Amino acid sequence: MKLGYFGTPEHSAKLLQTLVDSDLAEVAFVVTNPDRAKGRSKTPEPSPVKKIALERGLPVFQYESIKKEKEQALADWSPFPADLYVVFAYGSILPKEVYEHAPLTSINLHGSLLPDLRGASPVQTALWRGYTKTGITIQYIGEKMDEGDILIAREVEISPEDDTGTLMNKITDAGIEAILKLLREYDGKPFLATPQNSALATYCGKIKPEDRILDWGLNAEELHNRIRALYPDSVGTTTFRGKRINILKTRTSSLTAESNPRPGSLKRLDKKGLLTQCGDGRFLEILELQPENKNRMSASDFLNGSRIQEGETFG
Repeated sequence: MKLGYFGTPEHSAKLLQTLVDSDLAEVAFVVTNPDRAKGRSKTPEPSPVKKIALERGLPVFQYESIKKEKEQALADWSPFPADLYVVFAYGSILPKEVYEHAPLTSINLHGSLLPDLRGASPVQTALWRGYTKTGITIQYIGEKMDEGDILIAREVEISPEDDTGTLMNKITDAGIEAILKLLREYDGKPFLATPQNSALATYCGKIKPEDRILDWGLNAEELHNRIRALYPDSVGTTTFRGKRINILKTRTSSLTAESNPRPGSLKRLDKKGLLTQCGDGRFLEILELQPENKNRMSASDFLNGSRIQEGETFG
């Protein structure tokens, strides 16, 4: 079987590399987002998927808007016929003319158990909402986002220590295993699929800049879930002594306020630990943070350098 592959970030590159190394299919061409400026130099850099494709000598195509450039795209791919298009975190919605172009049409790897968490941020939202399990779904691509028929679904456990980075690794590994199984069992006929029950659908949107700002009036569990959902791509942020400070890693504490809660107030724990009071009177233990214009550091290093005073707060 020959594949057209659509993807952009690091975890999508891992799937591409696995497919290229596999003897189950041949990757005919790759489509990824255009090179984007990064770092202080603002030098355009290729996506992780493009880097893998170039290393393996695969044809690579990039479009600012595949919807507007669909006719050019189909012409570009005509010398590289593929039986099936595989999509994992491409970053743009494929128009119907594209996802129906291959004889077996197109499948997408989605990071939730559909129809739950349709949309742009299923991994982050599962953590944000405090899920203890999520999963992956391989679905046919249809006209409406994430509403296509399901080929394979697999559960993925979420541990209390997981953040978006670690959970995305679990999602990617489960997705790779499922897609290899699909290819291994292919018998020359269209893949069997089951329609989704849209009555059970839930949705999630993109993470917005304002979502990063931490509200210490929330309860400790909510704040912990938000911080791990934002890490490592967005990162939760607050202020301290008038400057921004990023909160990278936390855990909930069994300690509670003795009297009236003061959300955001800081408290030392055994000289090396740092606690922040939340709206429910419980404390959140800060494990790692990053003050403005400084490197990430442990709570112990922050306390040694900042010497917090009684009554000081975050936010």
